[in-house]
Parts: sequence; C-alpha cells; structure tokens
Amino acid sequence: MNLQSNLKSLMVLVLVGTALISTKVKSQSKSPIHIGFKAGTSFSNLSLSKAGLDSKYSLGYHGGVFTRLDIADLYLQGELLYAQKKSKLENGNFGTQTAKWNSIEVPLLIGYKLLKSEQATLRVFGGGVYSYVLKDKASILKQVAQSFDRFDKSNIGYQGGLGVDFGRLSLDLKYEGSLTKLSKEFNAKPNAFQASIGFMIF
Repeated sequence: MNLQSNLKSLMVLVLVGTALISTKVKSQSKSPIHIGFKAGTSFSNLSLSKAGLDSKYSLGYHGGVFTRLDIADLYLQGELLYAQKKSKLENGNFGTQTAKWNSIEVPLLIGYKLLKSEQATLRVFGGGVYSYVLKDKASILKQVAQSFDRFDKSNIGYQGGLGVDFGRLSLDLKYEGSLTKLSKEFNAKPNAFQASIGFMIF
C-alpha cells in the first residue's frame, strides 16, 4: 500500500510540475523541450504456454504525461503512464474469464522524424518500458493452479511504432512486447497494441 501511495503521489507531483514549468516557457515557441499529456486505448493479450488456456485480446486504457527532447531529426521521449490492461482467458473447465492488471508504466523511447512539413511531422520510434503492477485480477489462473498467487510486480518490455504530430497534437500507434514474465508459473508474457492522442503544452 505504501508503494502504491508513493506512485500515486509521484503522478500528482509530475502533473503539478508540468503545469508550473509550462507557465514559465510559453514564450519559447521553438524550445527543443516539450511536455504534454496523453491518453488512449490498448488491446492487450497474455501469451500463455501452459495450463491449457487460450488467451484473446481485450480492451484497456492508459493515460499520463510525457516529455520530449528534440535533437535535430532525432528525439528522446520519456513517459509516465497509468494503465489498465485486460486479456480474456478461455479454458474448457472454467469457461471464459478476464485477467486484468493495473500498472504504472515508464517508457523510454528514441525516435526519428521521417517527414516534416509545416502542417505535420511523421515519426518512427522504439525503446524500452518498465512497468510495475499495482493491482491484478486473474481468478481463472488461481483456480487452475493454487501456486499462482499474484502477478510478478515488475516487468520489462519493449515498444515500437509510428507517430504523427499536427502542431501540438500528437497521435501514436505502437506495439508493446514483454521481455520478462508476469507469471512464472504459466510463462505469461503480456503484449499489446496501443493507440493514443497527446497534447503538448509547449
């Protein structure tokens, strides 16, 4: 509970800090540093290799803040997001149930601006992502094996995708895969397709 409270407090501090910084740099229209908010949907799935479970993609959501540093045609971007992901699990004995987990995610990305014009900028990007599970619900897995108590809290993955900027408006489509397992008992690796819209304060 203490860690969850600390993470929520961190989100609040980031939001407040973003607002304070933006009031000081509004006049810097060509600043290489950008800060904004983003939110979107995700279609998540748990890749399972054991327990006779079939998994299917299910709809979730995410939202938070991001910071971008432009370096000529390259850019670095860090994000702090709260996400809820789901996956439908099917088993002949237990029917269909939904695994759901809420997490704090921190993607660190490097991108390249493929095409630039006065109206829009087309980007490609990739990088790593760290996530920490705050809460999970996976009752079907607990019924299949009593040894499954909870998800492994920490997870490391990767992301890649395309984005388009229209002025301060930012649209991203990306794929997220996992390098580590949410559950060692079932070799469960999450993956997701994500779509998001963002707005840069400056």
